Amino acid sequence: MKSIKSGIAKADLANKAASRIANGIIKTQNVFAKYMYDVTRNWKQKQQWIFLYMVCLVFDGLSIVAIVNSFKTKTEGKAIMPKPIAVPKNIQQQNNPFIITENEFQQVQEYKRKYPALQKERPGLYDSLNLVEQMYYSQKK
Repeated sequence: MKSIKSGIAKADLANKAASRIANGIIKTQNVFAKYMYDVTRNWKQKQQWIFLYMVCLVFDGLSIVAIVNSFKTKTEGKAIMPKPIAVPKNIQQQNNPFIITENEFQQVQEYKRKYPALQKERPGLYDSLNLVEQMYYSQKK
C-alpha cells in the first residue's frame, strides 16, 4: 500500500513540475508578444510585412544552414575509427615469463614487517602481497 501512495505522490510531483514549466513558457511568450506589439504598434502594414519577411528569411536561412551542416562530415576529425583489439599472450607461452626478483620479494617482506596491521586495514593489498610471495616461491621450484 505504501508503494502505491509513493507512486501517486511522484506522479503528482511530476505533473506539478510540468504545469509550472508550461505556465512559465506561456508567461514568457505573452511578455514577448506584448513587447513586440508595443514596438510595432505604430508601424504601417507595409513595414510589418517587411519585418515579417525579414524574420522568416533569417530563421529559414538558419534552418537551412543547420540541415546542410548535419550532412557535411569531415573525414579527419569527426570519423571514429575502431582500434583493433589486442589479445594478451599467455604468460606461460612467452619466452621470458614474468619473473619476480629476489629484490622485489625482499621489498614485499619488508613492507609486511613495517605494517603489521595491513591485513585488517587493507585486506586487498595484503592478498596481493601474498600472491606475489606465492608466485616467487612457485618460480623457485
